[in-house]
Amino acid sequence: ETQFAIDRWGVKVPEKIEIMVDKHPDAGICLVDHQQLSQVNPAIKEHVKRVVGVIDHHALQSETIITEMPIYLDIRPWGSMSTIVAHTYFSMGRRPSKPIAGMLLCAILSDTLNLLGPTTTEWDKM
Repeated sequence: ETQFAIDRWGVKVPEKIEIMVDKHPDAGICLVDHQQLSQVNPAIKEHVKRVVGVIDHHALQSETIITEMPIYLDIRPWGSMSTIVAHTYFSMGRRPSKPIAGMLLCAILSDTLNLLGPTTTEWDKM
């Protein structure tokens, strides 16, 4: 599914997170589509102080990440985290590039089971 979307929209596969956290030691990290410490990549667990934000659509549970400083949070009860990202683009008066829009659409369709799943909202369908 992911490979299809990458190929279809001509998106370059990013470097592995293990490489990126070492290559960019001063960069902040935004968790997307999760906020449970048990789901965090081990490379990020070692750098949890660098987490500056969370964008998610899942319920908060007992292992939600804890930070020392306030961070950006955008957690909504929508069917897909990608819907939140798309909404942010449009609410800021911006349009994502065609490849980014295509990747967001693929993720929305996957998360919401082609907009037919039980967690699908009107926001996902927009």
